[in-house]
Amino acid sequence: MTKDKNLKRTLSIRISTDGFCFCDYIPSKPGSLNYFFYNTDKEKSLAVNFRAGFEEAPFADKENYSCIKCIVETAEFTAIPLEYDDRNDYKQFFKHCFPHGNSNAEIVANRLNAQGYTIIFPVDKGIYEEISSLGETSIYTPASILAGFITNAPFNEERYMLAYFQGKHALFLSTRERKAELMNIFGNTNSQDTLFYMLSMWKEQGFSQTNDTLYICGDNSIEEIMPAVGKFIRNIKRINPNEIYTSNLLNRLEGIPFDLQTLILCE
Repeated sequence: MTKDKNLKRTLSIRISTDGFCFCDYIPSKPGSLNYFFYNTDKEKSLAVNFRAGFEEAPFADKENYSCIKCIVETAEFTAIPLEYDDRNDYKQFFKHCFPHGNSNAEIVANRLNAQGYTIIFPVDKGIYEEISSLGETSIYTPASILAGFITNAPFNEERYMLAYFQGKHALFLSTRERKAELMNIFGNTNSQDTLFYMLSMWKEQGFSQTNDTLYICGDNSIEEIMPAVGKFIRNIKRINPNEIYTSNLLNRLEGIPFDLQTLILCE
């Protein structure tokens, strides 16, 4: 057995219909991080794409992982207060909130004690089986990662809104005292529609155009929407990982989705 195989190795994965991100990493060796993105073939199932992507990933050793973590992008999630958190009720809760959702999906739960609720969301059964075949795996959704992020976010404001743009989705969190009071997700394929949804939520939550702060993070679609947002909200701050994390990994994480960065850096 080589020396590296004696070290803790982690595999972090982000799954979306647009593609798969794979990060192979030994936390005690920052220079060891390897990142691979695989574009999905729209004519094949997500499970088949996942298998092909993992096989194609240029990692020297695809076994002996001590920790496997996965983010599954979905617009279908809901929060359950901790006092009603019973795994026997997850499917019923999900069916009630999403009557037309995939009834054959695995319902996964992320218990967020600091937030006071559990987030449940569906994972395609084929994808779930592929992930599980790799070993014991923790599965999250972007809403869970961002809710966990705001618990310890180094922001001075008691109340603010966080907007996360990634791929086809825009996720908004209205926060107060490090807790998400409301989370909502919308399509991010049209900047005018996205702006309308965000400003509607901003107004509904009672934020001030001049006094409250909007934090923004995500992919390059931010560049298109920020000038338009600035016409309605004065205090806009773009989250820069370099100002949040001190890890010397940051230069190797550039271009990786913010939720996956957070998952990797919060080892």
